[in-house]
Amino acid sequence: MRENRFTFMLEEGRAITDPDELDSIYNKTGVYPLPPQEQVWISEEGCRRWADGDFVSTDELRAEYHKRKAQGKI
Repeated sequence: MRENRFTFMLEEGRAITDPDELDSIYNKTGVYPLPPQEQVWISEEGCRRWADGDFVSTDELRAEYHKRKAQGKI
């Protein structure tokens, strides 16, 4: 029996790969995945900065990505 009703056991989870189901979830929640290029840049830049002790948020990195892209630096 689980102690917290808001958790699930690892074996209870399932990967959602059906594009229609994913679209339905995105529309329902209003949360959409980032474009692949943006996601890679944020991930790599965030890991690099965290390793250097610069604990920047993904929101800050996303804003910086858009700024640099608008300037043609990415």
